[in-house]
Amino acid sequence: MISLSVKRRGIKKLNVKKVNYFHRIGVKIKKYASIFWFILPAGFLAFLFGYLPLIFILAAFKSDFNLALNSPLTELFRNNWSFIQFSKIFGENGGQFGLAVVNTLIINVIKILLVFPFSILLAIMLSEVKSTFASKLILIILCLPNFLSWPTVIGIWNNLFKDQNGVINNILMNLGLIKTPIYWFGDNVGGNEGLNLFKFFAILMDAWKGSGWNSIMFYTAIMSIDKSYYEAAELDGASKIQQIKSLTIPSIFPTIALMFIMNITYILSSGFEEINLLANISDPNLKESMKTLDVYLYEVALGAGADMSFATALGIFNSTVSLIFMLCGNKLSKKLLNRGLW
Repeated sequence: MISLSVKRRGIKKLNVKKVNYFHRIGVKIKKYASIFWFILPAGFLAFLFGYLPLIFILAAFKSDFNLALNSPLTELFRNNWSFIQFSKIFGENGGQFGLAVVNTLIINVIKILLVFPFSILLAIMLSEVKSTFASKLILIILCLPNFLSWPTVIGIWNNLFKDQNGVINNILMNLGLIKTPIYWFGDNVGGNEGLNLFKFFAILMDAWKGSGWNSIMFYTAIMSIDKSYYEAAELDGASKIQQIKSLTIPSIFPTIALMFIMNITYILSSGFEEINLLANISDPNLKESMKTLDVYLYEVALGAGADMSFATALGIFNSTVSLIFMLCGNKLSKKLLNRGLW
């Protein structure tokens, strides 16, 4: 009836699909012109510091990039285009690159398999605390390590596990469990030649520092669930475990999916500051074997004999792999959890 009346009045119906995209954008800009003045400074800064430097990606496609001879722009547009920097990733630098990738993947995969579920478990446990004040107080205490800088965190753990006058060694010696101090940051822990706990400490420190903070997202999602659902489940005779399994976890699937995809995306980034500082308090002979992709990229870009072209190529490779992991993680999340970023 409405469409007939519209036709009778001679009013032409608007087909949204046929409306030009740029026309609609122009209408919105005209309508909200006063608001766009607030966006312009942020847009300018984003372009200046976010997009303009992207021109230096061209350095990755240069056979050599020598800033000591010419200005950056002269070097960028000099006629020496090549893919040699990308071939070096798996060629002459393949050994160090492979070691860095393996270390990074081992650390991050274990974090996803153990630390990520632990944050969810922590949030569920906090949500079960009856007193709201007590649960929030515990959450604040758990989040405090996140606000400590990595030098402070490394200093705390060094004081706990250092071989001379370390807290752990003193306790074990006083209990009579060991006779001589253990060099926990060495390459022969407990007298076992070749045994080092570098990856263990990297994962443990990250979990101690970030688990409480990461659980906030899950805790907030749990707190937003309608309490009447739990009351109905209790009336139906569901135990606490059944409520968590059938109600709590399915309700926070969107948050789990989002955080899972974010963790997958940064699987090639293990944190430069943590690993670099951990290497400084460890056995010097371990420094090369402790190298991760972030540390390797830093050494290539800013270390002795810096190679900006190769460092840029390595950064592009890292970003491309991260993008692939994000797409695969989103696909996997949609398949397993029926949730994704899009």
